[in-house]
Amino acid sequence: MEAARPPPTAGKFVVVGGGIAGVTCAEQLATHFPSEDILLVTASPVIKAVTNFKQISKILEEFDVEEQSSTMLGKRFPNIKVIESGVKQLKSEEHCIVTEDGNQHVYKKLCLCAGAKPKLICEGNPYVLGIRDTDSAQEFQKQLTKAKRIMIIGNGGIALELVYEIEGCEVIWAIKDKAIGNTFFDAGAAEFLTSKLIAEKSEAKIAHKRTRYTTEGRKKEARSKSKADNVGSALGPDWHEGLNLKGTKEQYSQHPHQK
Repeated sequence: MEAARPPPTAGKFVVVGGGIAGVTCAEQLATHFPSEDILLVTASPVIKAVTNFKQISKILEEFDVEEQSSTMLGKRFPNIKVIESGVKQLKSEEHCIVTEDGNQHVYKKLCLCAGAKPKLICEGNPYVLGIRDTDSAQEFQKQLTKAKRIMIIGNGGIALELVYEIEGCEVIWAIKDKAIGNTFFDAGAAEFLTSKLIAEKSEAKIAHKRTRYTTEGRKKEARSKSKADNVGSALGPDWHEGLNLKGTKEQYSQHPHQK
């Protein structure tokens, strides 16, 4: 006999997403509406929270980003309830979301902070990978160890770092723009940096002053239990530190090709 499904939980505000945007949104709502129930729905057992916040000037702020257990958020804000599950359906007319565990959660106001998902050129192909979070970056590293030649499609920040960091593998870089990194710098700077891609890289590593957080021990074990198709929080700066981005062949020169 099938067990009875629990009744829908309700909160005036429901926030979907355990990244910086979702957690900060839930915290602000909990502060401004202390008597209301706030539901934070996240597919990951860990959340990304802002710590050590400082208002430097009118428009300049300083803060650290730290991965924490989702239970810590509920301890700081008693009116926040964290629901660890992915969202599989949105019933907007009924003001209700359905999570992957089959439960329903009713809301008056809904805030979607689930982030973006890479738009792959071919879904379901094991040779086509999209890099967005820590898990997908580690999967790319695993595939790269067996690769002699790869193609990188895209002209964003992750693509720029990949083309520079990858060694021991022939790299074909396809971009739709007239110059590399057009989001970050002009054509003149792009031409200068293109020559740096071909030149021999220095062995000396530049020390990073930014604080970096990694998942270890219980957090890493908990993350591994989440479903593989659930995307985690987006990659931050220095995401490639600690990853061995080397293929199986000798170093090749990287040349961007316009699509």
